[in-house]
Amino acid sequence: MSAKMYAMVEDNIDKYYTIAEEVIGECEHIEELYGKMEEHKNLLEGSDENYEDGLGMLWNEYWSKYY
Repeated sequence: MSAKMYAMVEDNIDKYYTIAEEVIGECEHIEELYGKMEEHKNLLEGSDENYEDGLGMLWNEYWSKYY
């Protein structure tokens, strides 16, 4: 993968998780977060990113502030 392509993939991964951070507070269950982020999975194309692991880490980090 060229450096330019790699940078684009990394930018898209960042965009994906930025969107997740914006909507996570609207979700009562992690499955809701998965559902909301389904329409944005195209941002992960070209990466080997495991979105469930990444969203799980965000979920735990976000909700740990409240428990």
